[in-house]
Amino acid sequence: MKKSILIFAVVVCTAVTAWSQTTQGSLTFGGGIRYTTTKDDYDGDQKNTEFSFQPSVGYFVADNLAIGVTLSMTSNKVDYGNSDNTTNQFLVGPFARYYKFTSNEKFAFTGEAGFLLGSSKSKFSGGGENKGSSFNFYIAPGFTYFLSEKWGVDFQLRGITYSSSKPNKDVDVKSSSFSFGLQSFSPSLGFRFYLSK
Repeated sequence: MKKSILIFAVVVCTAVTAWSQTTQGSLTFGGGIRYTTTKDDYDGDQKNTEFSFQPSVGYFVADNLAIGVTLSMTSNKVDYGNSDNTTNQFLVGPFARYYKFTSNEKFAFTGEAGFLLGSSKSKFSGGGENKGSSFNFYIAPGFTYFLSEKWGVDFQLRGITYSSSKPNKDVDVKSSSFSFGLQSFSPSLGFRFYLSK
């Protein structure tokens, strides 16, 4: 009897130690890097190059619930052959993410919501420039599979999104979009690092 209790205690302690990534007081780090380039010969010789970096850090305020901050930095250059336009954008905002574990302790469904707010600056080869602003809100379902105590693989869908932008603060012109449904689901795959307390 004592031997059975001892074995049970060891198994429970091992499980708690091995999968304590989402306990209160833990930290999580993630983010993404993207580089794209496209070339269009239909209307002249146009080349579009974009680089983006989006790091994030979260803190578990309760078991399975993390809140944190995301930064988004994007640089876009459109080259028309004899002229080019460059736009740099910087966004920052909070997020909240909840983990719902299944019977498999390595697998959890996730729900994340957050928004990003920031500014942009566009420079034109003719010498002019525009300063703008933008706002993005999203609700993203997904899941995480924990490869180890420190690393998890995220698969996330962008379920509901709303974005609003004003490319030029000096001109009263805005654009906005709202999407919900299968056509708005843009899946993303990434890794996340967990630091237990």
